[in-house]
Parts: sequence; C-alpha cells; structure tokens
Amino acid sequence: MRPLAHARLLLSCLLLLALQAQARPQAPAAASESEPRQLTVAALELPSRDDAQWKQRREQVAQLLTELQPDVISVQQVLQQQGRNPACWLASRLRYSCDFVTADPPSQPLRHGNAMLTRLPVSEDGVTLLHPPGTFSAAGMMRLKLGEALVNIYVARLRPDPDEATARQHQTSDLMTWIGATAEGMPSLIAGDFSANTVELVRSTPGFQPARRNPGGRAEAPAASGGGSSGHGLDVLFQVKHFGGIRQQPILLPADGDLPGLRLGVLATLRLQGDTATAE
Repeated sequence: MRPLAHARLLLSCLLLLALQAQARPQAPAAASESEPRQLTVAALELPSRDDAQWKQRREQVAQLLTELQPDVISVQQVLQQQGRNPACWLASRLRYSCDFVTADPPSQPLRHGNAMLTRLPVSEDGVTLLHPPGTFSAAGMMRLKLGEALVNIYVARLRPDPDEATARQHQTSDLMTWIGATAEGMPSLIAGDFSANTVELVRSTPGFQPARRNPGGRAEAPAASGGGSSGHGLDVLFQVKHFGGIRQQPILLPADGDLPGLRLGVLATLRLQGDTATAE
C-alpha cells in the first residue's frame, strides 16, 4: 500500500472511532450525587381553634402554606380539644402528616402541646419530657428521609413557667442530652420558640446556630397567638457541621379588608452538605 493511502485509511479509522464514542450514551456525572440538598422548615404559631381570626382566615393560612410548600412545619402552643386542633386540620388540608406532641394524658379533654407536620417520609419519631415539667414542656423528634439522606427534626418550646434562667438552662440541657442520645450522628435541627436571648441560646446549644441572619437585631414581633414576643422567639437552629446556605424569611398573612395582617412565624431554607447517613 502506498504511504499516502495508508495515512488516509488511518485517518478514516480514527474519525469513525470518534463518532462512535460520541454516539454512546453517557453515564450520569458523579457530580450530580453531590448537588446541594435543600430542606425548608417553618416555625409557626397559629390562633387557637376558638379564635375568631382562625375561623375567618384558616383557609387563607392553608393557601399561603400551600404556596410556600415547606418540607416541615412546627407549630407551637397547640390546644387540642376532643382530638381536634388547628395544626392537624392544617396538615389535612396540605396533605402532610401530623404528630401532636404533648405531656397531657389522652383522657384530658383539653390537651396542650406542639405539633410536627411534614410532607417527607418519616422513618422514626419520639417524644420526651423536659424538666421542670410544664404546660408545653414535651419535645418531639422526627427522622425524615430527604432524598437518600436521613435528617432529624426536633421540635420544642423552651419557655418554662416561671421563665427563669435556671429553668431555661435545665430544659435546654434536657433537650441537648436527648438529642445526643437519639441523633445517631445524623444531621439535626431544632424548630421552636425560645425565650432565652440569642447569646444565651447559642451558648446553651453547642454546635447549633439560629437561622435568623441577624438574631441580635430587633425583637421578634408577636406571632398570631400572641406568644413568642420576648427573647429570641420563633426560629430554626441548625447544626453548622451539617448545614449551610441559610436563608430565613417571615411568614406573613396580609391584611384582608377589616381583617388585620397576621405574623405567623418564620421559614428557614437550609442546604444539607457533607457526607450523611442514608436511608436503607
């Protein structure tokens, strides 16, 4: 074969191999497995079932949360009467699960507690009592499946009665001990209402930070039910070693005619980062 013909044949073979390689289906890029996984968590207070504001505006509250679509909603100061409460009514409208967390016995007609709502699959849950015991001193926990990862959500109202530093420290210590015993190294956060100021709150929850970007600024406005008007207020505390990319915004229901606007709570958007335990 002449040298020129040989060169042309070799070039043709190389072009054919290149075209075949381009035509082969490409495997998914490994980078897609490490894309940020977002989690949105709302911390709310709602008017009670007997409050005129709730009866008049509950459909608007449901519509607002339908638009926001938080993955998790914690509701503080929930009053349950004859098995019904506004938080679980809201969950039914949103098609979320609802866990009512209370220290009151089932036989009690009016029960006080908090509620945990989610649209994510729940693999485990639990309840503990914080000391000194009080009306809203039960804390709850859910282990959720966020894609392939497992995440712990703790819900607590750290406003003891009387609201004294010693009682706050005792309840917070109980909560942190419970988290240490149940978290199993998985990413964890705390959604709730905190009467301690920000400095005390951060000091008493090592490893956690509030989602509010400027927590030392102006005081939190009262929520719909009138609570949460002192101390740090409604917020979401996240583990800094597991979460980043924080954004936090108020959840506000605008005024409607003669009905005033309602400040319902806050919504935190978190980004799960690093290696985490996965669901089996």
